[in-house]
Amino acid sequence: MNLREWMNQNSAAVTIIAVVLLLISLGVIIMTLTPNNPSRIVDVYFMDTADEALFTAKSDQLPPVTAPSGKEGVRAFVFSCGDCGDKASQFVGWLETYTAEAKAAISAPMDDPEAGMASYELIENGHMVCDPVSKRWVMANSEHGFKIMDMIQTKCGEGMPTPCFPGR
Repeated sequence: MNLREWMNQNSAAVTIIAVVLLLISLGVIIMTLTPNNPSRIVDVYFMDTADEALFTAKSDQLPPVTAPSGKEGVRAFVFSCGDCGDKASQFVGWLETYTAEAKAAISAPMDDPEAGMASYELIENGHMVCDPVSKRWVMANSEHGFKIMDMIQTKCGEGMPTPCFPGR
């Protein structure tokens, strides 16, 4: 008896083997595509509110942080119209910070679902962005907040701005 005849006579066993192999293959694919450390910490730009100088801190730090001047430091989203290595082409697209209440809510454990919903609103309302030119802080999820973050699309003419990170 050849393999084809055996498969025809044992179609249930062949189906089970095929499904098992499919599940194993899907598991391998998912494990391969899932990052080992989904919250990778990298260096990002912050701006010192005292002198508007950029400095580097880790991405896991929520703004405001203590800047080198001792004043507040806020997250600065830096972009370039060309190569990020060319400091002359870099610009700050927007600044980001959190109110003290929102920062505390982010750091607090979320054990109670009702407290979690209140915390979510507190965080959303306390997530602030600022146009670096006007220096006016608004809620990130407001219409004006979205406009601030969208303004960078026109800074490079026809090209798209490139996000820049320290050391890259």
